[in-house]
Amino acid sequence: MHLPRPRAMRTDDAAQVGPPGSRHMALSVVVASNGDADQLGRCLDALAGADRRGLDLEVFVVDREGGPEVAAVAEAHGATLIRLAESRGARLAVGAKAATADWLLLLRAETVLDRGWDVTVIVFAAEERNRERGGFFPLEVTGDRGASRRVRFRNRWMGLPSGAQGLVIRRRFLVHLGGIADLERGEDLVLARALGLARMVVFDVAAKVSTEDWPAGPAGVLAGILRIFLFRLHLPARWLQRLGD
Repeated sequence: MHLPRPRAMRTDDAAQVGPPGSRHMALSVVVASNGDADQLGRCLDALAGADRRGLDLEVFVVDREGGPEVAAVAEAHGATLIRLAESRGARLAVGAKAATADWLLLLRAETVLDRGWDVTVIVFAAEERNRERGGFFPLEVTGDRGASRRVRFRNRWMGLPSGAQGLVIRRRFLVHLGGIADLERGEDLVLARALGLARMVVFDVAAKVSTEDWPAGPAGVLAGILRIFLFRLHLPARWLQRLGD
């Protein structure tokens, strides 16, 4: 039996976004950071200018230590810094709890969204049926076409997008799904399973990750494949945290 593919969405009809006379919407962005200020800066740079295209952003950076360099980057981008020395899933959950907008964008600091991401989000949120769906960006691993193809296969046939692809979802719907698991690795798999392939939408604007921030080499690839395979066999994600991302 073939799994249904995630629904593809294009932004060609951007002119029809939002209620008559208004294209603005509020969006809370939650970024899970690991203390790398340069990496965080690239992630936040990609969000700049969204207000000119119809998004009112509030940005939360949740970092393990919130050191001075990370704090400076967050402040320069108008983001609120939350210090939390817990798992990646817990950091995302705390940021989502602090959010005030109806819609969330969950990101990892290594992810850089391509131009046009903001209009894509507005189009997605404007459709009533997407209030109980999740949207994610197709992943491009810079300089590694093989890795990008493996992620596309994982998305299309297994319904398990990586957290590095970002996730756009209504805050209340996220709560309905059970929230974000308190895991350092695998919180994205647990959430994807709760969401289900039929309620996933793949955008046409990419999320980019450097090869330095993606499991590389035969060992890393093998560990990642093994982890997803075991998860599909319904082994608890908590048992699989030592395997690849």
